[in-house]
Amino acid sequence: MIIQKLLELRNAGIWRDFRAPSGLQFAPRTLIYGFNGSGKTTLARVFSTIERGNLEARLPKETTFKIETSTGETVSQDLTSTPFGNNLLVFNTDFVSRNFEWDTSSTTGIAYISEKKIDARKEYDLILPKISAATQQFKEKQKEKTKSDKDLADFKTRVARNIREIAASSIYTQSYDARKINSHYSKSFGAEKKLSEIDLEKYQKVLTQREPLPKLDFSPTLPTGLVDWFKVGQSLLTQSISAIILDEFEAHSAALRWVEEGLNYHDQHSVSDCLLCGNPFHEDRRVLLRSMFDKTWTEALETLKDAVNLGQKHQESLRELYRSIPKASEVTIEEREAFTTNRASMEEYIIKLGQRLGELLKGLEAREANPTQEAFVAEELVKFDLDQWLTEYAVIASALTQTVTKHNNAFEQFTATQKDAFSKIEEHVLATNQNEWTSLNKAIKDAEDAQVAAQEEAKDLSKRALELKNDLHDHGIGADRMNELIWSYLGHKELRLASEDGGYKILRATGTPATELSEGERTAVSFCFFLTQLAAEGRAPKDLVLVIDDPISSLDTAARTHAFSLLTRMTKKCAQVIVLTHNTSFMNMVKREFQNLQRRENKKQVTAFLALDCRSKGDGSERFTSLTLMSELLVKYDSEYHYLFSLVREAAQKKATDYVFLLPNATRKLLEIFATFCSPGEPSFAAALGEHSDVVKDKLDIRALERLIQIESHGTMEGLGSLPDLTLEEAIRAAEAAIKFIEEVGNAHYKKMIKVCA
Repeated sequence: MIIQKLLELRNAGIWRDFRAPSGLQFAPRTLIYGFNGSGKTTLARVFSTIERGNLEARLPKETTFKIETSTGETVSQDLTSTPFGNNLLVFNTDFVSRNFEWDTSSTTGIAYISEKKIDARKEYDLILPKISAATQQFKEKQKEKTKSDKDLADFKTRVARNIREIAASSIYTQSYDARKINSHYSKSFGAEKKLSEIDLEKYQKVLTQREPLPKLDFSPTLPTGLVDWFKVGQSLLTQSISAIILDEFEAHSAALRWVEEGLNYHDQHSVSDCLLCGNPFHEDRRVLLRSMFDKTWTEALETLKDAVNLGQKHQESLRELYRSIPKASEVTIEEREAFTTNRASMEEYIIKLGQRLGELLKGLEAREANPTQEAFVAEELVKFDLDQWLTEYAVIASALTQTVTKHNNAFEQFTATQKDAFSKIEEHVLATNQNEWTSLNKAIKDAEDAQVAAQEEAKDLSKRALELKNDLHDHGIGADRMNELIWSYLGHKELRLASEDGGYKILRATGTPATELSEGERTAVSFCFFLTQLAAEGRAPKDLVLVIDDPISSLDTAARTHAFSLLTRMTKKCAQVIVLTHNTSFMNMVKREFQNLQRRENKKQVTAFLALDCRSKGDGSERFTSLTLMSELLVKYDSEYHYLFSLVREAAQKKATDYVFLLPNATRKLLEIFATFCSPGEPSFAAALGEHSDVVKDKLDIRALERLIQIESHGTMEGLGSLPDLTLEEAIRAAEAAIKFIEEVGNAHYKKMIKVCA
């Protein structure tokens, strides 16, 4: 197992918000190059966090990261265990400070295993596979817990989707997601919350309404006066009008109106003889006929006429009442079923009354046309009990009125009604899935308990293994091995380690304590101490993952070569070696070794060349770094000259750069390297600038270069500490002048560089 990818690293100094681009992966042999201050130390501390099992003290507390292994596991800052066990080792400045006390020339002990303590060794050998098995068991339980968590997450997503689908048209589901399910299931939903298909459909229809149905202005009250008219009409229809006329007209009642008109004609025209029979029309006869057609008769006829006219109006009003009954589709869904039944009953009763009214009106019209003729009364009208009809109609009217009232109230409470409908559907779905929710949560609890038990077992075994390991410490063996490495590393035997209780004493060849070690000697001792760990604690090289951060600090060229040779030899069989450095010379050593290894492996990808890309905002106020593929110019060439030329020229062309902190130093280094070409023998670029002043005079900003030399001279001029840093504008001017200087002084060289760096 090896480290395959740094997925993300956030809130760790200049590692503000790094997320790995696709294709950026580590390999069994990985080289990471970065200038000073580009975040190399921070990255090494992230790997050390995984090695030690807790966040390194010098990392910000808010640091978060994710690292992917070749087996697909993800390791984060929330460490419960490390998939590497004790096979991940990190060498950095923190390792040195933890293990060495330079003032007293001592170190902590090395955990070598002694073969002398047989019983402890046997138990130790037996317990190691148990630790591995317990760790594997923990991983299995962790996977079960992860699966249970995923099952529950899928369940919540599914239930939320189900609610959205069932209440598809509801405004309440627009932002409804799995996050709501947890809070809902804080209480239990019993079977009583489940809805029937009819109720479910009813509430769904409520939710489909985008706005409430209009209020209804309907009253089932019968037309005013209809009942009284009906009763009077029945009386008029059955009253005998012929009782007021003479006996001789009783048998000829049909001629009664004709006689009345004749009398009026004879009186108006003073006719003395009857125009019909020619006989004298005596006054006593006239008086008799006039008495027959007096005011009472006229009023009786007017009553019939008025009754007919009023009946016709009531008939139209009753029809209007019938037409005014609302349709079922106009009534809110909750009341629609009851309304439909009552509406049908009301229509039936109004039709029945209308039929009887029509029969009564027809009889009155016939009586008005022939007052003395007995009216025909339909049998249905004779049997019709108006009082009973009114009683039954009142019940229907009351029920319908209540329904309309509820509908109008629903109009006023439309939002609350919809919310209630959604709640009913929501509770229905939750109740339907209650058993599965309970089962999934139980599975999570069981998996969690099993995971904790497996973790505790692994911890107990590891604790016992640590006790045995401490019992098996043998510093003498460690000291001998350390001395061999130090002498190989330094190329001489000026230093040696002597075993002491709890650690080592660092001595000179004379046997005196080495109390004033040089930086190179400290590096040698600490790195050799690190290398001895590779075989300690029962580790196998084929399982080791090493992260090595600049092991050649302050070494001269010879020592650097020895160090690299030792590093290569000691780590050859390791599963993975990740080297971080800012030193170009050491970077090229590692790079060549890795490239040779890649050529030997042919098509198999065993190397990765990466770089720390540290940039800043336009004003240079804030830096941020990321991990990228190493520039092809650094991979292809041993000198960084090509890379520096490309970086400085790009800034000069664009008159802007993201490398605000890097550009001044990069420009200076570029010019120093070029000076060895254009002015052999001159000690610095400042001298080379003076040598070529006539060539570049009036062609570039010489003052910008002089300013650069002053600021970036690394203390070679007096008063450097009081000089201000270059501003971004000054750095850009210096970059433009530097590229122009190279073009003017070495034009052919400049053209070739343009071609190479294109």
